[in-house]
Amino acid sequence: MVTTEKHLPDGGPRPRICVITDGGQQMGMGHVQQSTTLAKALRRSADVFFLTKSDEHVVAAISEAGFKVSALADDAQIFALLQSAPPDVVLFDKIDVDVGLARQIRAGLPSRLVIFTNLTAANAVAHMVVLQRAADLGTDPASRFRNEAFTDPTSGTRYFYGPRYWVLRPEFHAYRQRGKTPRRPPQRILLAFGGSDPTNLTSVVLDTLLGGETLNAIDVILGRHFAHQDAVERVLERHPERRQAVTLHRNVSNVAELMYAADLAITAAGISMFEALCVGTPVIVIPQDTLQRDTYRGVMRLLEVDELAQLGDIIGRGDFSSSGNPIIAAMEIGDGLEELIDSILPQ
Repeated sequence: MVTTEKHLPDGGPRPRICVITDGGQQMGMGHVQQSTTLAKALRRSADVFFLTKSDEHVVAAISEAGFKVSALADDAQIFALLQSAPPDVVLFDKIDVDVGLARQIRAGLPSRLVIFTNLTAANAVAHMVVLQRAADLGTDPASRFRNEAFTDPTSGTRYFYGPRYWVLRPEFHAYRQRGKTPRRPPQRILLAFGGSDPTNLTSVVLDTLLGGETLNAIDVILGRHFAHQDAVERVLERHPERRQAVTLHRNVSNVAELMYAADLAITAAGISMFEALCVGTPVIVIPQDTLQRDTYRGVMRLLEVDELAQLGDIIGRGDFSSSGNPIIAAMEIGDGLEELIDSILPQ
């Protein structure tokens, strides 16, 4: 764990860090979760505040994590606020950082510009960029998730690539230290499709499991922005004889505990998948778009929605992705936090 003494200059003031992130029903809450987790580590050495263009639910989530947050209408307002009192670091955690705003910050402010998980050309003007996969997907599955940290000799940008730089909450690492041997066949299955699950994979997969021949205990995590509660209830009504096997967990704080207790997690492709693998729980992953399919093909056990009829057979065969897989073990999921903090904070 990083310490204040390690990072603060002797006798110097605490640096100010502005974190800019977004989330919600359609885009999910992964960036909000990652950025607030990172901010909790950073505030040991810095004063951290947030800006967002998202709604009151995202504002509430950031506030409940213990941070001051301002909701602004657009990028012009964001830059005006930053310009009025430039922080030492401006840190984006979102996939759609506007190139114009990034250039304004880099050219017009003395702030260090750090960008996480972004897919636009704004990365090219940052001081530091963090991505959880290689820039070029390539054909070799292992190469897509190699861990790299290097400085571009032309731009001076510091790059961090790979699952080593996923920012996971400390409790996931704590459960990993305990070790585990999942039961075979699985007795407890966890469904975790993120904070919003916009395509309602939760209901579809739950219906499939309850309609199968094998009865498992099923834990279902429903995030803060999950809007399909009625659909879940209809699924349960269709399977009254199996209702007692299902436990719904809405907006819970003990996700790591639930993942550790499971023998199998069925997740979307994203942070929930990596969290489960971190604590030692095997996964079946349901991709939601072409990018996810291309990224995780050959690395994770992927199951398309139109292949869900095969789910029972897959569970019976134990055809999962697990942390014992050499490619996954080499990912060092979430182990690079201190490297990131050392690079984010002003030296």
